[in-house]
Amino acid sequence: MGQKTVVIAGGSGFIGRAIIRRLAAAQGWSIRGLSRFPERARKRLSLPGVEFAQAEVTEPSSLAPALKDASAVVNAVQFEGYPIEDPARGLTFESVDYRGTLALLEAAKAARAERFIYISGVSADETSPHPGFRAKGMAERAIRESGLDYTIFRPSLVYGPEDKVINNIAKALRFVPIFAVPGTGKQKLQPVMVDDLAACVELALAGKGRNGTYDVGGPDAMTFDELVGVVMEVTGRQRPIVHVPEGLMRLAGAVMEKLPKPVLSRDAVTFVTADSVCNIEPLMKGFGIRLTPLREGLGYLA
Repeated sequence: MGQKTVVIAGGSGFIGRAIIRRLAAAQGWSIRGLSRFPERARKRLSLPGVEFAQAEVTEPSSLAPALKDASAVVNAVQFEGYPIEDPARGLTFESVDYRGTLALLEAAKAARAERFIYISGVSADETSPHPGFRAKGMAERAIRESGLDYTIFRPSLVYGPEDKVINNIAKALRFVPIFAVPGTGKQKLQPVMVDDLAACVELALAGKGRNGTYDVGGPDAMTFDELVGVVMEVTGRQRPIVHVPEGLMRLAGAVMEKLPKPVLSRDAVTFVTADSVCNIEPLMKGFGIRLTPLREGLGYLA
């Protein structure tokens, strides 16, 4: 009997690639990544037992052939430019995080998939005024009501050698005499290494956390200022920190979100200044995983 097939939606993204690498190393699955540009994805991530198919969650008709014979589906989709929406291109939380998940659920049920795993976010809440948090909360409810076996992971800030946030901080520290932090710098977060999140997905595919929702964060809870301080420490580049007032950022976002290709928005400001802390006790109890301390995880920066 051949290996079961797991489909990774968002397989060419930062988190999706980490999940694919983890599952390929385990050699227990036939792996199919979904991407808008499969040829580009194949060149970037060429591994035995891994294929890529062209599909987009915003185009439901593309999903049925891409999910053929799938035993499990992992939704790790993020739209380009996240968390800055681009409505003109259909890249919104509503269309991707919520309606895209609905389309993926329908395709998974049509394929008779046995398991659905969703990479949500720690702030997911269908009653939230923020469109991103609300869309993920609505997607979670749809998954719970789908009739499929599921596991939902709610990560805090996910980092690793290919992430944008921490790597952009490290790059900026090479060139700037003063480092600007959004808002007060007191927003709380719990950075989790992408390999740890990928390990959780592997364990969920093996049966852990059935029909459960789990916060996923690292062992170190801290403020954004403290995170920047750790990056300075690891890279050996100390810089004074200044704080950009949230009101000023919102004003800039109100202007920039109207550009043909937005580079900032008011909702993005809310996203980066919101708390993102976790209760990791259920995860630790249910999955028995070791979570990587931040300084250890950032070793690649040194």
